[in-house]
Amino acid sequence: MVYFGPAGNDAKFYADGNKSSVDAPRWLAGLGLNAYEISFGRGIRMTDKTAEIIGKQAATYGVKISVHAPYYINLANNDSLEKNYHYIRRSLELLALMGGNRLVVHVGSQMQMTRDVAIRNCKQSLQIILERLHTDGFDNFWLCLETMGKYTQIGNLDEICELCALDTEHLMPTVDLGHMNCLAQGQLNLEAVFQKLAIFPKVHFHISFIEFGLKGEIRHLTLADQQYGFDLAVVMNFLRLRPGNDVVICESDSIMAQDSLKLQSFYLQKNIEV
Repeated sequence: MVYFGPAGNDAKFYADGNKSSVDAPRWLAGLGLNAYEISFGRGIRMTDKTAEIIGKQAATYGVKISVHAPYYINLANNDSLEKNYHYIRRSLELLALMGGNRLVVHVGSQMQMTRDVAIRNCKQSLQIILERLHTDGFDNFWLCLETMGKYTQIGNLDEICELCALDTEHLMPTVDLGHMNCLAQGQLNLEAVFQKLAIFPKVHFHISFIEFGLKGEIRHLTLADQQYGFDLAVVMNFLRLRPGNDVVICESDSIMAQDSLKLQSFYLQKNIEV
């Protein structure tokens, strides 16, 4: 099956009287959604106790949990290896308590180095991190490397596929179609994207419409803001042809759960406008 859900908490979640992410699995299941991504992007502040509660709620309501690791991870910077490993390991510890197994990771930025050197550094960092995770008992998790939306960031689709090929049992692409559309300046070739993904039996997807400029990503929009969109009918047709082990996370601005329902309904071929 394909799982659908939001990244973070929808405005309606709070309007309905909910106060904390511990209420999210119940609320999402009530809507008919079955995935939920929690972001540690700006820092890991969750306690073990909270993670355990979310894990119990997720198991009760059949919601698949994923976590987004801190944004400031940069695998291209060899001097940050210890910090990078700490962020990844601590994120995985909390993810384990929540019963999930997918950790979304931004690979990093090019900084002042050439692209080739940055990619080489990322490969070296990943190999060291994977070895240490194995030693520390984190073999049952996926690091989901994300395609990015700015040209200075490491993470176009070819780069992500190349990095994930280093260890196909522990590395998985996070294919952010909105980010990729930014890099393509609105000319995203969806057929080419899904052809490249055919070698991966499991993929983590982020879907949203994102405003872009000459430097790439500017800000997230909603699915109603179609000026910077792409053809969701084509996306869903390709998703239906895949093995069915994918997760689709919606990152729309403010109404990510409501837009998740639109994506799910569209995937199920219900009569709904997108």
